Amino acid sequence: MTFLTLFRQRNILLRYQICFYLVLSLLSGALLPIQASINAQLARSLNSAPLAADISYLVGSLALIALLSTGQVGHVDWSTLRKAPSWTFAGGLFGAWYIASSAYFISTLGATLTLGFVVGGQAIAGIIIDHFGWLGMPRHRLTRNRRIAMGLLAVAIFFLAQ
Repeated sequence: MTFLTLFRQRNILLRYQICFYLVLSLLSGALLPIQASINAQLARSLNSAPLAADISYLVGSLALIALLSTGQVGHVDWSTLRKAPSWTFAGGLFGAWYIASSAYFISTLGATLTLGFVVGGQAIAGIIIDHFGWLGMPRHRLTRNRRIAMGLLAVAIFFLAQ
């Protein structure tokens, strides 16, 4: 095989990988309203959004521990945990806030409006993080197309709220 053939094959594989990641990201997004609705039902059953969030985290933690114990995700080097910046552990707090608040708000606002505002908040925070390269992320400038997309998202959220 020539270098050009190998380059083309690698380029095609990279495109398929990106498409695969996009589909998985879409699936992850589709799971959020399902998760929020399940957590809302659990919160109503228990009469406690924080307890529902605790149970959700417990089940998720057990699933992740089981995954780690299989060794299918590579070898885990626990000693590197001490090297992580202390602010990175706040992610668990934000996740707990998301689960508890969505379990609470979805019962009042409904899945569409709650998740519409969640997506809006995610997009705003994502644009800011990308533009400035905060939290160790690569920089992606706020382009004209991104501004237009944010405007369209704001219009969509406006109509969802009607």
